[in-house]
Amino acid sequence: MRWSALVICVGVFAGTVSFALGEARRDASLLMESKAAVRRGLRYLEGSQKENGSWQGHPAITSLVVTAMVGSEQEDFGPGSHAVGSALDYIRSFAKPDGGMYDRFYAGYSTSLCAMALVEAGLPEDEELIARARAFLLDRQADEGEGLARDSLEYGGWGYERDPSGGGMHRADLSNTQFAIEAIRNLEQVAEEDAAAAGTGQGAQTRTELAYDRALAFLERCQNLKATNDQPWASNDGGFVYRPGESMAGQTPEGGLRSYGGMTYAGLKSMVYARLAKDDPRVVAAYGWVSRHWSVTENPGLGRQGLYYYYLTMARALNAYGEETIVDADGAAHDWRSELVAQLLKVQRADGSWFNENGRWMEQVPELVTAYAVLSLEHATHGW
Repeated sequence: MRWSALVICVGVFAGTVSFALGEARRDASLLMESKAAVRRGLRYLEGSQKENGSWQGHPAITSLVVTAMVGSEQEDFGPGSHAVGSALDYIRSFAKPDGGMYDRFYAGYSTSLCAMALVEAGLPEDEELIARARAFLLDRQADEGEGLARDSLEYGGWGYERDPSGGGMHRADLSNTQFAIEAIRNLEQVAEEDAAAAGTGQGAQTRTELAYDRALAFLERCQNLKATNDQPWASNDGGFVYRPGESMAGQTPEGGLRSYGGMTYAGLKSMVYARLAKDDPRVVAAYGWVSRHWSVTENPGLGRQGLYYYYLTMARALNAYGEETIVDADGAAHDWRSELVAQLLKVQRADGSWFNENGRWMEQVPELVTAYAVLSLEHATHGW
């Protein structure tokens, strides 16, 4: 009994020290399990690669896998590996004269993901493709170039396709917009910034700065925040919807649009990338929503729909925001990194893949979902 009491005291003391030191004392064994899970996931993906170097014959899915492989920093999956090398050749084959990288559809979405994969690989021969992709994405933003005024619901966003009538963007949405903003942010690191695009003289904005400014107009119209959203459907919970006037989570009992997890993390991340400060009311409101609706078992507002997309967007958003502990609506503190990692480890399948039984938004495709999961683990263990 004395030995038991001693063990309990030591355990309590160790727990106290761990709590005092914060994330520096995260479970090392969980980190090792995460690395092993990533490797199993990558081995699964390696085995499901097609002869043409792709996954699912899709440049965007292939790009997500490449980003996951290279981002793992495992030697077998570096830029010089056979799997990544053949996938990069496949991605490059979609380079178009207009600077985009896409097949027949989803030009902006595909170019964003392809460009991020090339940036992750970091090969000198891709510098020209990356620079052209950046210009393409900046050109694709819905703005004055398409004859849109700032009060247009499309203004500042990115969508899947151009409007068939030739003017503006067709159904700009927050999902496309978050990927475009993330790509432009990543391309800032490797592409030489253009000259000031708004007038001349000191303080003139560059094209990138203008793109962020315009994007904020679109983000405001996707956020349920009456102080900055001029749309009649807006409530005041701080969360985000898919696009102005449309939520995949439906309506509130009052007739407004319901916020949900995946898009709220997308909005939070995009606002941080667009250089808003953490104390900006729009950022504060978005972070408040994700704190009140904290979950690693469902996509709040949609259950299992888009669950792995939610995990990836969560991990990227919270890394960008820079907070290690989330306090939920009941006042409970959550180490988001540890909880997300533990959940992903729990649901990995025996063959190394991940799979969502709810197939909405292609999450019945294990190659796509496995790429999402591996990337989520990599972001969640960043700086562990």
